[in-house]
Amino acid sequence: MSDKTLHAYYISAPRVLSLLESGSVPAHVIGALKGEDVYMRSALISSSLGEYLFSAIAIQGIKTLQQLAIEGKLDRGTCFIYDGHVHGKGFGMANKGPALQLSKKLDGLLDGKTLLVEFAKDGLVNETAYSRMSGSTNLFVFAYIGEFEQDTIRAIPYAIGDMVTAKSGISLPFRHQLHLRPEQVEQFSQIDLQWTPSKTEFAKLKEVSEHEVKTLIARLLGVSEVPKDWGGEESDIFSSNLSIAGTPRTGAFLLKGPAKFHMMTMADCGKNGDQIYRLFNVPADVYVIQHCHEIGAAVRKTAEAFALQRSFTAPCQIIFIDGNDTARLLRAYAEKC
Repeated sequence: MSDKTLHAYYISAPRVLSLLESGSVPAHVIGALKGEDVYMRSALISSSLGEYLFSAIAIQGIKTLQQLAIEGKLDRGTCFIYDGHVHGKGFGMANKGPALQLSKKLDGLLDGKTLLVEFAKDGLVNETAYSRMSGSTNLFVFAYIGEFEQDTIRAIPYAIGDMVTAKSGISLPFRHQLHLRPEQVEQFSQIDLQWTPSKTEFAKLKEVSEHEVKTLIARLLGVSEVPKDWGGEESDIFSSNLSIAGTPRTGAFLLKGPAKFHMMTMADCGKNGDQIYRLFNVPADVYVIQHCHEIGAAVRKTAEAFALQRSFTAPCQIIFIDGNDTARLLRAYAEKC
């Protein structure tokens, strides 16, 4: 998406120079990376380089760790992107050595493994990096796998920073841009957020079949024929009739009924999460994951990772309709349909 940018805190100039096509990057940006005496060099690298890095990521089809795990491509030398929580170590005054580190205990398909991003102080772009990257934080990482051990993915970064989007002159985390609420879809706008199902009302969802929910959503979207389920489907419903803020959007839906009335985990998304993989193979503007119960963090993070990677070439967003929102949807529309 063209509205995202990178506020960089770490750049490996040699690695980035080897990645970028110099003919497509302004001479003063190349000069700044080479260490030449360029006006406002640090600010230039921090705020202007992201555009060209993002272009390279899009052209080369760089994927997220979750996608590489699903595809079985977590190999040494493979590039990846990651945007989320990490823990920064080595940024305090007590560390007199050059080594810095970001770490994250992974979950979902990568459960039991730790991402370890290792780099040196001389790549830090400005003083802000020391406070912004220290301790528990959220960062965007563009790196490649140096070593893939049994329980550790050791990565070597090209760039680390904040991926942000600008709205009304304010920079906001780009990951927030990826999310929509169900009621933002005009066809679902009568959902009452002031109402939350009681424990008894929530339990009644166990009696509502996936087909009933599919039929309701299909009718609200004007889909004349409810698609039949089959093993190789990419989505349960696909419609070009979604409307968000007055703009027509296409939507692809993954629906999960009460066959297993519990929090949705990656194990509920097919072998190695392939249902999410297939969902994002559909060219859509909005991807919707619905479940009659809670939707677990690993499922949310995996869908977010797919949406993040897709956003480099095509704008998209995701909607999660969990048990509470499913109950609200049924309460608002079931009798009217």
